[in-house]
Amino acid sequence: MPVSNAVRRYYAERIFALGGRDQVAPNFRPLGEPPDGRFAVEGCRGGGKNRLEVQVLLGPDTVREIRMACGLCNPAMLVAADVLADWARGRAVAALLAADPGDPRSLDPFFERLGGRGRPADAREKFQYALVAVQNAVRDARGLGPRPVPEFPEPVPGAEDADEDADEAGG
Repeated sequence: MPVSNAVRRYYAERIFALGGRDQVAPNFRPLGEPPDGRFAVEGCRGGGKNRLEVQVLLGPDTVREIRMACGLCNPAMLVAADVLADWARGRAVAALLAADPGDPRSLDPFFERLGGRGRPADAREKFQYALVAVQNAVRDARGLGPRPVPEFPEPVPGAEDADEDADEAGG
């Protein structure tokens, strides 16, 4: 899958630039206390191994804090995890759980945070899997069972309103 310019730019500025020896981007740092809830998802169709783990701390009605851990993740999944962590932090639990990962309108805030033009196909699928993981971590914190993880459509370049200048590296 081509890496869109929007994903490449966000990754370079918000994740890669903040990493290094003994450093990681803020949303990927340890939580500092035991989480109230957690959930892990493999979020990649077509044979990838993006394994995202979400940990949350809840307040009475909001997500107080959230952290992500990503194993074998490509840039699009790392970006989705970072975007979702920023979106979820401080958000009302009811609003978070009401978001429908299958509804393109529910993904609008994530594309806005991503920046760039259009709705890159490489980001859409990862946003959907990350949203399900965040929702299930919150459900776990509330003592509710997880919702099944749907199989979202594999991203197909050109099938969605893609970033105009994606390169052919990565996926």
